[in-house]
Amino acid sequence: MRMKKIEKLLLCLLTFLCFFACTEDPEDNEDSRQPAENTIIMFFPWSNNLKPCFLQNIKDFKQVLQQKGTENERYVVCIESTRGNVDIIELRKSNGAYVEDTLDSYSDPMFTTSEGITHLLDRVYPKFPSNTYSMTVGCHGTGWVPAGSFSTRSAFVGSDETPVPETRFIGGTTTESQIEISTFKEGIKNSKIKKLEMILFDNCYMANIEVAYELKDVCKHIVAYPTEVMAYGFPYQISGKYLIGGVDYENVCESFYKFYVNYERPCGTISTINCDALDTLARFMKKVNFSLDATVHVEASSLQRMDGYDPTVFVDFEDYVYHLTDNTQWLSEFDNLMTVVIPYKRNTPTYYSALGGEISIGKFCGITTSEPSEHSLMSAYKKTSWYMATHEN
Repeated sequence: MRMKKIEKLLLCLLTFLCFFACTEDPEDNEDSRQPAENTIIMFFPWSNNLKPCFLQNIKDFKQVLQQKGTENERYVVCIESTRGNVDIIELRKSNGAYVEDTLDSYSDPMFTTSEGITHLLDRVYPKFPSNTYSMTVGCHGTGWVPAGSFSTRSAFVGSDETPVPETRFIGGTTTESQIEISTFKEGIKNSKIKKLEMILFDNCYMANIEVAYELKDVCKHIVAYPTEVMAYGFPYQISGKYLIGGVDYENVCESFYKFYVNYERPCGTISTINCDALDTLARFMKKVNFSLDATVHVEASSLQRMDGYDPTVFVDFEDYVYHLTDNTQWLSEFDNLMTVVIPYKRNTPTYYSALGGEISIGKFCGITTSEPSEHSLMSAYKKTSWYMATHEN
């Protein structure tokens, strides 16, 4: 009788252990290695039409890692490989070559919610312990603009006779896959990672003062494009090496420019944004805005446009400020601030828009604003953190 009781206890214990072994837990499979100096997260949410480009990005980065990868860093891909299904893949060295090792897979990621972004980062965190984290985000993008504000990209594909080159235009081609920038911010803030060393937005229109200000508390630096970017995106095969072992922001911008100035359609703009300087810039803009006569109005049509929309949505930020005030002391202060806010920037003579074709760049400070726009979507503009910080008491 006693033996049967012992057997039952052992069976219960075995069942208990099996239950916990099979339960999905983001804390499972913690990395037993020493914490890395930095972990680079390549994040590819669902985009409807860019997956071939994403796979090329991953392939190109692996080739760079073969030459420049270091044991002091970890490299992870988080990709929504099919709609609603996410793979977390480590790019690691095995037998002298970098391979893709799938560590985790799950479904229903809910990336359009802050909880979904938090959940992803909290699955990455124990698997890749690190002193700092950086992220590249490959998808479509429309800056601060609320999800669902524009028509889908498919409306602008052209015809067989006059095809429109693909760009990373529109934040997910359908509303249900578009991520609000405030949602993205909250997802990072609420995660165990909390703050990123860098975000590289490999999508259109994200070098935007409204976007940068929204993210300033969860990111130290942003690398992004003021205009649209071709579907090929960030040229990892030549620029990826400058992300490794500490980001070389100057050469990230310079190598991007050298690639796109020789591209089949030579159009590309890029900049580095120092988020630590944005509060100072916001205080300056608040001072200017509160000093202005109520009748002062800047026509967006008179400024350097940085998009193909009608009416224009994104204009060069510096051009806007120079039209807003002619106070030489303030403009000198502004110029000094901008050298800190945008330490590096590069642009080809023209940028490309799926809606407007090639458009000349006469003025380029590396970051845009939407404040003077008269587009109908501006009804939501006063809810942006940037507007509230620069216009409200």
